[in-house]
Amino acid sequence: MRFRPVDAVDHFNTIADAYDSRFGDDCAQLHDLVLDRASADGVSPSTVLDVGCGTGSLLARVATDFPEATLVGLDPAAAMVAVAAERVPGAVLHVGRAEEIPVASGTIDVAFCTTSFAQWFDQRAGLREVARVLRPGGRLYLAEHLPPGWLTRLVYRVPHFRTADQLSGLLAQAALRAERMETVRLPSIDDDVLVVTAVSP
Repeated sequence: MRFRPVDAVDHFNTIADAYDSRFGDDCAQLHDLVLDRASADGVSPSTVLDVGCGTGSLLARVATDFPEATLVGLDPAAAMVAVAAERVPGAVLHVGRAEEIPVASGTIDVAFCTTSFAQWFDQRAGLREVARVLRPGGRLYLAEHLPPGWLTRLVYRVPHFRTADQLSGLLAQAALRAERMETVRLPSIDDDVLVVTAVSP
């Protein structure tokens, strides 16, 4: 279950300043997916956590949608967090990993995770940490690419993507209930994305 992408943190530190210009439009589509689902659920969070916050683009949108909420971001790439600090100066930002979230238990209403889950070193431990910090009834909105075909996996070392069944099992092991799962096709990147809503008991 453990997976360490090759130099992933170093890579993101290297491209932090150019990340939004290169990938910002693609990220915005993923952010639309999770924010639309949060809006449809009628959430009104007082605390929001973005696990794998990167340059803070999702947190900036959350600040607009939920101006009264306390925003918390976590990312292992210090250079990405530095960009996020400039973009969302009111957010509480941490350099760290999902497996050790520096937040008190039961204090988060809504957690987001967009395309960082496949990079987590220990996905079981990370989901247990998300479950720990969520309040009872708190929600996790997660969007991640589905596994590529076998040929891509054979030729390239790819992050640890999960199928819907695999992710559902991991959520259950962390005591998170998968309330909604759907596959969304994003034509602009020619890829399928799994969008998940999970609820803390």
